[in-house]
Amino acid sequence: MPISAPIKLQSGGEVNPDYLAHIEAFFADADDRQSFVHACGRPLRKSIRVNTLKISVEQFLTVAEQNGWRLSAIPWCPTGFWIEADDADESLGNAPAHLQGLFYIQEASSMLPPQALLAGQEIQQPLIVDMAAAPGSKTTQLAALTHNRGVILANELSASRLKSLHANLIRCGISNACLSHLDAAQIGELMPGQFDYVLLDAPCGGEGTVRKDPQALKNWSLESVKELAILQKKLIRSAYAALKPGGRLVYSTCTLSPEENHQVADYLCEHSDAKIEPLAELFDGAQSAVTPEGYLHLMPQQFDSEGFFVARFKKPQSSLVSARPVPVFDTPFVTMTRAECEKIVDYYKRHFGIEIAAKGFELRRRDKAVWLFPQDLNRINRYLKVNRAGIKLGEVYPNKIRSSHEFASCFGDDAGKQVIALNEDQTSQFIRGQNIEVEPRGIVKGEVLLTFGGHIIGIGQHQNGRIKNGLPRDLVKDNFVIKNNPAR
Repeated sequence: MPISAPIKLQSGGEVNPDYLAHIEAFFADADDRQSFVHACGRPLRKSIRVNTLKISVEQFLTVAEQNGWRLSAIPWCPTGFWIEADDADESLGNAPAHLQGLFYIQEASSMLPPQALLAGQEIQQPLIVDMAAAPGSKTTQLAALTHNRGVILANELSASRLKSLHANLIRCGISNACLSHLDAAQIGELMPGQFDYVLLDAPCGGEGTVRKDPQALKNWSLESVKELAILQKKLIRSAYAALKPGGRLVYSTCTLSPEENHQVADYLCEHSDAKIEPLAELFDGAQSAVTPEGYLHLMPQQFDSEGFFVARFKKPQSSLVSARPVPVFDTPFVTMTRAECEKIVDYYKRHFGIEIAAKGFELRRRDKAVWLFPQDLNRINRYLKVNRAGIKLGEVYPNKIRSSHEFASCFGDDAGKQVIALNEDQTSQFIRGQNIEVEPRGIVKGEVLLTFGGHIIGIGQHQNGRIKNGLPRDLVKDNFVIKNNPAR
């Protein structure tokens, strides 16, 4: 039972006083404690991350200015910004630039784990696993940091969240990811010592999210914290087992209790040969949030963000891997013949001016569908069930190829032919799922790529000045209208 009445927050939420007593060690004095409570009651600042797979930060600054967005740099992420809009009621999720995948709406603190995982590393063809990936903020950030190279296994236990994870990967033009639907505790057993990098953003109590969810601390209990800590220790053992010698592991949560953070990280060190990699130099100002062990522990009042915990570990090169992964799966996808590959590659080069024969990828087919897979996918899909991998380019028929929205999202910005720039009204019609009338200057019959503001919005079929809409039904927004912005 609470030791006294809950503390009311400005946001309308409540803080259980038992919780404050539980984390009292994190407060230097009464003023520090009060600063924490005050920060918990303030609304959380909106933040975004520029998706550099589709647009540079410099180019995005122009987009932001055109939309009346004011940006402030997030110190730990070069592509992250706090954002304010001239129109306070504007929904960033409905902005064309968001639908085009030019940015991801992501809480500032959650940008820390991918930055910590890959900071200072030579990125070539890494094998990475994001053990609890939905809705995809960290997976898409990892893909941008690796420039779509190597393979990222995006694992998610919740079946209901896989759909949103996949949608975000496609929107952001991610081509080096594969999805799995596993209990993350199995991954270390299925693929011992295989991954160069492991990210475990663990399921947690969410105490650090109180600024987004004012009720997050109302019903806090030590019993639930202890139950979660048991799960987290199980998951971090699996994460470390999956890491190859010389590899790097990041463990993170959006909670603040030591049982779910420091004690889980200490547990790994006590029960393995894991070596802590201190995070004091991760960004300017990190020293103010680093623990004596070298972990990063952000309180909400320190950087006006959510609370967050990040720990980073190295597995020694001398570490022994006690088992080898066992091949148990056969892929239903067939490696295409040279002639079949040439037909596909020639079509995209001739019709759109796009080179899809990129190093590190290979074409495979299943019935009529043609897929572009990361070459290193066989390092994963023989050992565990992959639900989705790479991108579906489209379907091949005797006399035509019908390309997918995935192809448009991943490759459309590289096209030099068959591109039609849409105005605001046409773009609104397209996102509502409607067909469009256009001026077909220099455009031939067949597939066309559609842009808005110089960036891809989708794909359609052109015939006699009419575009048949190719937007997947689950991306259609029935009442969508681009607001007229005087800054644009």
